Amino acid sequence: MKQIFVMVVAGISSIALSAGLSGLPKNIVGFEKWKVVAQNLDTGGPHAGENKMVFANAMGAKVWKGKNALPVGSLVVKTAGSIASPSFVAIMKKTTKGWDYTEYTPSDGKYKLIGSGSSCSGCHANAKAKDYLFSR
Repeated sequence: MKQIFVMVVAGISSIALSAGLSGLPKNIVGFEKWKVVAQNLDTGGPHAGENKMVFANAMGAKVWKGKNALPVGSLVVKTAGSIASPSFVAIMKKTTKGWDYTEYTPSDGKYKLIGSGSSCSGCHANAKAKDYLFSR
């Protein structure tokens, strides 16, 4: 009975996370069902520590392994820890001006924005050959 309860609670947490109810943007609803394009990463830098999983929406996943840049509208989500309650969520969105980067961590039961813009793009400039995404 205890195991079933834990599974139900984990499922509810996952639904709440993907529904954006925990402070994450609505444009990543259902990211945990997107294609996993990289996993078991430890990229170092500000994301050092727990192994990561990287998900891409259909548009981004389609060209992920190629050499071409991802198309405008691509969304990439990197998480650390459990999918039901990651220790951080980094979101990368391809726009006509390049990549928008945001990062969230849990605080008081809700995900809060902790970094965006130049604090992310400065480091990601080092991955220019990989369309500014270290995990490609």
